[in-house]
Amino acid sequence: MTSVKITEEEVYLCTGNPLPKDIEQISHWLLNESFAESYKIIDSMVLTPDCYFSISAEISEMKTRKGLAIVDIVREVTMFVFKIKMPSHVRVQLINDLADIEYRLSFGCNDKLQQLGAIISTFTHARSALVAAAK
Repeated sequence: MTSVKITEEEVYLCTGNPLPKDIEQISHWLLNESFAESYKIIDSMVLTPDCYFSISAEISEMKTRKGLAIVDIVREVTMFVFKIKMPSHVRVQLINDLADIEYRLSFGCNDKLQQLGAIISTFTHARSALVAAAK
């Protein structure tokens, strides 16, 4: 009889939910990378199985092995936003925008349009508001 070790990663992979460390990494990219770089990274993780502009082998592995869905990313990133220290007016706007995106995705809206046009720009606006609040 062999003993199989059940890990956190195994549980998340089995349930189809993104790992917390993946969400943290995605949030980091959204808050720190340029619009174009965020586009390339997230697009390679979510939509394109044969992505030719993958940033790294890790991202390609994350995309194919974990098969992240954009609605799951939005849901988990929303929860992660509550853990980040930021002014309340920025957090409220960011949460409202993410809620709108999740709502539109629930009606079958195009993932790619929502992902690129809304999620990245939402975080770009939040980043600008954070910079303005820091001055």
